[in-house]
Amino acid sequence: MTPLFPALEPYSSTWLSDNQGSALYVESSGLPDAPTVLFVHGGPGSGASPRHRRYFNPSKWNIVLFDQRGCGRSRPLFELETNTTAHLIEDMERVREALGLERWTLFGPSWGSTLALAYAQTHPDRVETLVIEGVLLGEREEMDWFHDPAGAGSIRPDALERLMQGVPAAYQTPLKFRHWALAQMQEEIAAGRPLLAGLEDPDTPLETLQRSVLYRWSEYEETLGWLDKSNAEIKKDYAERGADWLTAHSVLEAWYFAHDCFLEPGQILDNAQTLTMPVHIIQSRYDLVCPGRASQRLAEVTPHARLHWVERSGHVMTTPVHREVRAVFEALASNRR
Repeated sequence: MTPLFPALEPYSSTWLSDNQGSALYVESSGLPDAPTVLFVHGGPGSGASPRHRRYFNPSKWNIVLFDQRGCGRSRPLFELETNTTAHLIEDMERVREALGLERWTLFGPSWGSTLALAYAQTHPDRVETLVIEGVLLGEREEMDWFHDPAGAGSIRPDALERLMQGVPAAYQTPLKFRHWALAQMQEEIAAGRPLLAGLEDPDTPLETLQRSVLYRWSEYEETLGWLDKSNAEIKKDYAERGADWLTAHSVLEAWYFAHDCFLEPGQILDNAQTLTMPVHIIQSRYDLVCPGRASQRLAEVTPHARLHWVERSGHVMTTPVHREVRAVFEALASNRR
């Protein structure tokens, strides 16, 4: 039996515009008068989806989802220049104010954990409880490990080799690769993304799509994210999600990773004492994208943190993780009584 709740539709949705030409998609579902949980999606660039509503009991929570700048239903797509962690924190405050909320609970997986932590440290008085999963602290060593032959590449050398196809030798160190990849993606987007033209055609050879850096970047993360997902299965999934999803996920992630997530070195750990609210950290044991060391380090310096380990699970949220997420939120709802 799935630990996800049944599918549901939003009771409201809107776009919040700012004076920079950005329009942020926001939706609410569940019980309007219940305490609010904000889902902070990952990526950066993954966007929110109807599946994310199902993480929470709709009879106990007012469930708010939003698409971060440059992705999903927010506009403009692929926006970079006014897209930093500080911008996203401001956007979250605009959402809270627009909904007339004093405080809310946050749930952020992966990059969503980074953004949720940064927001909670900036506005601790606005956060009732912080729940994060698959922690990324936004530190350079984490992003270097991701693309390093001695890091994640030592576990999936085949995947890293595919990612590095055609990359000049001078750009194969992790930081230089991130900047090189970002520039290549921007060129692909400017040219109309011709290498992704056949993404939704099942007859398009995988090798054709893999000529695209936009494609290879996300394919590499997807390979690391699952314990056992084939390239053919990834190709099918990406055909269903579409070129805009793939582009936003790759280019926004490369943008943030090339700039150290727009955080100061050690920022989240150095400011952990500001997290005065209850903090639940959920971490999969075999997460190759966001390894458990970050969760362990955070739990050690956060005043009211509880670390929940999930065995036999990788980065992608599957049934064991969903079961733990559900247990945490059911306990939070019960403790309100």
